Amino acid sequence: ERRATGNLMDKWVIANGLPSEVEYALDFPWKASLPRVETRVYLEQYGASEDAWIGKGLYRMTLVNNDLYLEAAKADFTNFQRLSRLEWLSLKRWYIRNNLQAHGVTEQSVLRAYFLAAANIFEPNRAAERLGWARTAILAEAIASHLRQYSANGAADGMTERLISGLASHDWDWRESKDSAARSLLYALDELIDLHAFGNASDSLREAWKQWLMSWTNESQGSTGGDTALLLVRTIEICSGRHGSAEQSLKNSADYARLEQIASSMCSKLATKILAQNGGSMDNVEGIDQEVDVEMKELIQRVYGSSSNDVSSVTRQTFLDVVKSFCYVAHCSPETIDGHISKVLFEDVN
Repeated sequence: ERRATGNLMDKWVIANGLPSEVEYALDFPWKASLPRVETRVYLEQYGASEDAWIGKGLYRMTLVNNDLYLEAAKADFTNFQRLSRLEWLSLKRWYIRNNLQAHGVTEQSVLRAYFLAAANIFEPNRAAERLGWARTAILAEAIASHLRQYSANGAADGMTERLISGLASHDWDWRESKDSAARSLLYALDELIDLHAFGNASDSLREAWKQWLMSWTNESQGSTGGDTALLLVRTIEICSGRHGSAEQSLKNSADYARLEQIASSMCSKLATKILAQNGGSMDNVEGIDQEVDVEMKELIQRVYGSSSNDVSSVTRQTFLDVVKSFCYVAHCSPETIDGHISKVLFEDVN
């Protein structure tokens, strides 16, 4: 009500950024708010010494709205942007070199995939996880596009089997076949595995892709969102080195299995909603938001409230990061996402 009348100011604080801070909270629920987006917006809302707090004057709250903190935050975000721009250029070269545009993946889709990864995993020392997420999302989109082309002739299942065979057995006779599109995708997949996994970890990453390929069906394209989410989680964990050291124990962990079930269920529903928003079937869309909210409560409890030692806190956070990225895309219009990409990655912090 106060927002509608333009009266979002508070009598206890004179802050220019308060209305936009409240508007952001109203427009983006926590489940659809990505860390780097939230930080970038808050840098514009934080008034530092320009804000006048009655409590600050009365109680000498010197650490509230501090200019030094603001400058430090801006410097940190600027460093993040510099690194992100370098990574984006490297990712774009990888995309062009592997000719993924021929498989229906646009440069804007590549940028969006990188943004979703970087907006969640932004620490400088986690570049491998960030780029592993982005490359996996891009290549999954390319392979899915290729399989959809075969579905028109009812040959998608056979193509899936041949891709799995080429991936698992290094069947170079198949890779030298006349199907140049499938061959180029296998080469790109091999390169991705070589870039992000070493030793036994490469076998784990191949197995993750094999499971994703086996679950892909043309009849229910929206539901593959759940399988893609699990592929992203597994890739991030493998790229980080966490998965290899705990792989055997995770296989027997009921807690980890439940995290996978929740993430898969939520992202499958959200992918269906995203597909409907982009002109797909509207069947089974009603009630998705309520179902996702219920599952999100359990996921949050398992991420932040679990006392189990079977799954590390960082791995739990990976599940939440991937799920929130799906929530974000389902919640935002393409124009909003593009605006956030520009603001987070390319617009200098003043």
